[in-house]
Parts: sequence; structure tokens; C-alpha cells
Amino acid sequence: MAVLSVPELAKRLSVNESRARLLVQSGRIPARRVGGRWVIEEADAAQYRRGVPAGRPLSERSAWQLAWNAWSDAPRGTPAIDSDLSPVERHRLKQRVERLQEASDPLPLVCSLLAKRAEKVELSSSPADLKDLREDQRLRLSGVSHRSSGLLSNLEVEAYVNRRDYDALIRDWFLVKSSPGQRPNVILHIANDVPEQLPPLLIAADLAERPGAREQQAAREILRRILKSPRDHPDGDAADWLVPGAELPSQTFPHED
Repeated sequence: MAVLSVPELAKRLSVNESRARLLVQSGRIPARRVGGRWVIEEADAAQYRRGVPAGRPLSERSAWQLAWNAWSDAPRGTPAIDSDLSPVERHRLKQRVERLQEASDPLPLVCSLLAKRAEKVELSSSPADLKDLREDQRLRLSGVSHRSSGLLSNLEVEAYVNRRDYDALIRDWFLVKSSPGQRPNVILHIANDVPEQLPPLLIAADLAERPGAREQQAAREILRRILKSPRDHPDGDAADWLVPGAELPSQTFPHED
């Protein structure tokens, strides 16, 4: 029986790859893992019928604004909170944050709304360089590489990088795009004006796009901590998710999907 990859599924459904991957990861389209990649039976893809969309993907700028505003106790001076937003933008942001707070499981909605938050590139590096690559000041660690995930992997690096720094980073570390069938060990999210500290909603989205149960659990734990108002945190404020004593239990192990 014919099978499809995620890119082929996206083309078949006329959606972007992030949306197709979300449909597979959420179970709305049955799939199985083969060699570290999703494989979808053509018959299962044909049976899929679009329902009410979880949320139209936002532009990169709007996705970052949502990520900051969904963090109920974000540090003062963050871009979205102190920027000159129009009344319409503020109203839309407020509605989206409320949707996330009210959702019984906000994870699919987060993945859908933030699908265009950055350009995702899968690369390969010499394993011997990974430790030093993590220390590169141009990177902002995220996903399984962020300390809040509790999934600190020695076998890969996931991070955000400013678009203006991307080319130099590639040259400096001799990074190359992963070949078909090859598992990447460097995942970069390229965006404009990446801040010193990433909003936790983005880290949750990066974790949620992975199929592993540990990553999904870590993403939901981050969302549970941040999608509340300060009054819902009697034992501390919403920023405690980044305080070392309040982190998820951290463990270092070879990461597997």
C-alpha cells in the first residue's frame, strides 16, 4: 500500500508541513514511525476530513507577540507588552490568550497558532562540536536543549538564532543541511530580533512538535505553569518556571524520539 511522508501529506492536504505534522502527532491522521520519520498510509490521508481549524497560523510578528502576552508575568520591557500596539491588536491578543487559558488542552492550539513563529532548519554537525556549539552566544537554546524541559540531550542542539547571524553561524561551525533519511542533530529556528530570553510559549511549541511522550509532557507542564494569571500562583509568581528551584526535574540522557 502506498505511503506518504509528512511533506507529501502537507502537499496532498494543501497545508504547510507544521500543520500536517500536528495532524499526525495529535492522532487525527493515523501514522507510524519508520526510521525516525512519520509514515502515513495513503488511505488514512484520504479519509481525513477538515473540521473546525484549531487556529489559523499567525505571522512571525504576531506569533511572538502572542508568546510574550501569554506569559502572565513576563519581565517588564518585553517587546509585545511595551510596544505601541493598536487597540485592535491588543483586543485580538487578549482573545487569543483567553482561548489558550480556557482550552482543556491548549497544546494543539499553540502548535497551530505558532506554526510560523520562525523558519525551521534541520542540520548536521560533528558530534564533537555540539558541546561548544551550545555555548555560542548567538544561540538561544530551546526545546529539548532548554533547561526548563528536563530533557537535556547530549546528542543534539535546538535553538533560535537571529536571521542576520545565521549564515555566519553555518560557516563557523561547518553545519550542513541533513540529507534525506539522515537524523539531524542541530535544529535551528531562524527569526528576526531573537531576544536574550525566550518566551516559554515558544519553548513549549518546540517541544510539542516532537512526537515523543516525554516532550509532550514537558510542553504541557510549561503551559500549565504560564497560562494563568498571577493570582493563580499562591506559592510563587508565573515566572517561577525559569527559577532553578522550580524547574522540571532535570536529567541528561541520549535523546530518542
